[in-house]
Amino acid sequence: MIMFIVICLGLCVGSFINVAYCRFSPSQTLSVYLKEISFQRSICPCCRTKLEFWQLIPIVSWIILKRRCYYCQSFILFRYVAWELLVATLFLVIYLDKDLSYQSFILMFLSCYFLLLASIDFKYFLLPDFFTQPLMWAGLIAAYFNITNIRLDEALIGILCGYLLLKLPAILFYLISNKQGLGGGDIKLLAALGTWVPYQLLPLLLIIASLLGMFYYIFQKNILKKQSLTIIPFGPFLLISGYYLCYFCQEVSDKLYVLVNNL
Repeated sequence: MIMFIVICLGLCVGSFINVAYCRFSPSQTLSVYLKEISFQRSICPCCRTKLEFWQLIPIVSWIILKRRCYYCQSFILFRYVAWELLVATLFLVIYLDKDLSYQSFILMFLSCYFLLLASIDFKYFLLPDFFTQPLMWAGLIAAYFNITNIRLDEALIGILCGYLLLKLPAILFYLISNKQGLGGGDIKLLAALGTWVPYQLLPLLLIIASLLGMFYYIFQKNILKKQSLTIIPFGPFLLISGYYLCYFCQEVSDKLYVLVNNL
């Protein structure tokens, strides 16, 4: 029964994450964006007709409507169902591995938040402050109440270390090439991740993210033959590696401790 509830919750949250992604625009202010995702009725993207409640039930409506809009009969993209299934799968995996605990709820929250932010960065090459700053403040609050096993002083050190780990190389690259190598959003994002990941693991986070970014660039250039590709978003790879370290924080810390002692 609990598993069924977790899956249903994941489907509903996945549907909302898709709405939040589709309704984001780089020109929006925070108040406009919150209004768009909170009060704006869902509509068919083709005929612009407002949808009824029964047409918005995750997966079920898609099946009942036979993948077509009830009004104009245009195809409903599988992308909408994919978001729902992805988040439901993530929630189920977290529940099966961590059971129901405050840690599992934090991991569920972070998975949705990171997924939304990574998707926006992939599309717009943008990490808005009204996403990265709440992430940082939420991490500080969690540290203050000792929810994440990171003390408040460690979270503050994490913000500083995360900021400097990317800010200093960005300054150095600009002085050498007179070009911007990193966006300010990436720097703020790593600073925010410093409140969720122990600051001792931030260099490892950056190494993993850099390797993922390199593999992605090579794949796009050599496999997909996108020869015009000159820049890639770095935020998604920071988020992937950050989530990995959040999820396996204790295991990674223990392995690094053993490795350092062996050296």
